[in-house]
Amino acid sequence: MAKRTQKYDKRLLGTWRSDRRRTLREWRSKRRITQKRRKRVAGIFGYLTLRFTRSRAYSDFKGHRQVQKYKVLASDADSVAILYQDSLTKQPSIQHIHFEGRHYWIALGWNREFFRKVRG
Repeated sequence: MAKRTQKYDKRLLGTWRSDRRRTLREWRSKRRITQKRRKRVAGIFGYLTLRFTRSRAYSDFKGHRQVQKYKVLASDADSVAILYQDSLTKQPSIQHIHFEGRHYWIALGWNREFFRKVRG
């Protein structure tokens, strides 16, 4: 019996960090928000680091670390779709990751969060 190999996408492998500057450059809100609230939202970005291996994603957000398995569902020239278990809802979730050079982005509502490759 042949050993079944895990499907993976080489573009995803390595370490990625949230790119606060690039994310906030195009961040938009449906309603006007106060400067204080905008500053609070801005304070979320730039801290998350993700390291992808062939089957696991290691995350670190301000010292809070998690490890979870993921599976590549599909990929094309510009993106990859992965399946993972959402840590809050404990339900399976699909994440669509779009590559742009040494960056990738994910959709956050009508906005996008950008990550830049730092290793790998």
